Amino acid sequence: MKNIKFVNITVFIIFFGIALIEALQKQNWAEAALFLALGLFSLWADFKKS
Repeated sequence: MKNIKFVNITVFIIFFGIALIEALQKQNWAEAALFLALGLFSLWADFKKS
């Protein structure tokens, strides 16, 4: 099975991006920081294994 490029970036944009925008709109800074940190960690892990 082939690895599809940019799948993890797409998941990052859809899941973490929407969650981050929602947290910022609610002005829930702890939740926004959590989603930002989780998103950056997932991107780092994705690029590290490549």
